[in-house]
Amino acid sequence: MQSVKTKKRVLGAVQTVFLCVVAIFFLVPLYLTITNAFKESSAVMQAPMSLPIPPVFDGIKRILCNKSNNIFAMYRNSAILMLFAVPINIVVSSLASYYIARSRTRASRFLSVYFLAGLMVPYVIVYIPLSILIRLLGLSFSLPVLIFVFVSGGISFATFMYTNFIKSVPLELEEAAALDGAGKLFTFWTILFPLLKPCTATVVIFNGLSVWNDFMTPLLLGQVKTITVGIYTAIGPHSTDWSLVFGYLLFAMLPVIILFLLMQKQFIAGLTAGAAKG
Repeated sequence: MQSVKTKKRVLGAVQTVFLCVVAIFFLVPLYLTITNAFKESSAVMQAPMSLPIPPVFDGIKRILCNKSNNIFAMYRNSAILMLFAVPINIVVSSLASYYIARSRTRASRFLSVYFLAGLMVPYVIVYIPLSILIRLLGLSFSLPVLIFVFVSGGISFATFMYTNFIKSVPLELEEAAALDGAGKLFTFWTILFPLLKPCTATVVIFNGLSVWNDFMTPLLLGQVKTITVGIYTAIGPHSTDWSLVFGYLLFAMLPVIILFLLMQKQFIAGLTAGAAKG
């Protein structure tokens, strides 16, 4: 009995140490971003881990007053991409997942394998085929095209999440609605989809983060200045103004932190539900 208690204590201590190491691993970049955004570039190079005493707001002011790289225009472009791409992705992927989860046809099995295969394809290898396709279709590299590129890139993950979650919902709810004369589409949006809130929150956070944080896609395919592309503008060919770099990082990070704090309960519920029933 004593040996069992000892093993539990040792295991608990190991888990605590491991969680502390993981927390430090994720908190150090956050600490560096916040502290170095309020230093001069020379101070960042000399002592990146030191506290900004006194804080210097020169980098923040230069970012806010820069007309050639307007931070508010970058925010607008990033927000447009996220606010259009994520909802379209949710609508398309949830309907596709409903068909895959509730149908036993060859088409549903093919779609299931097709979307799973999409999770295994590195996104960077499709840039050249996508750019060729966009040119062949006669489309311009702009925000609307970029929105649909992000929608296509996030469908595989969202479909995987929704399919597993829908399979865990009792079929009797839909059968009862069918007895009352409700159609499949009406049943899905009014009865089933409200039950998918935890999964939807997880999809919103993951896909929203991928759109917000994406650097290569807006730069190469859309030629659109987003908040992440703004970070690149602070890096020169011969020298880098690190106070500006960390300032842009701070501006890019704040909406993400706010979004997670607002949706963390749904996010955790969606992950645990998917792990338990996927």
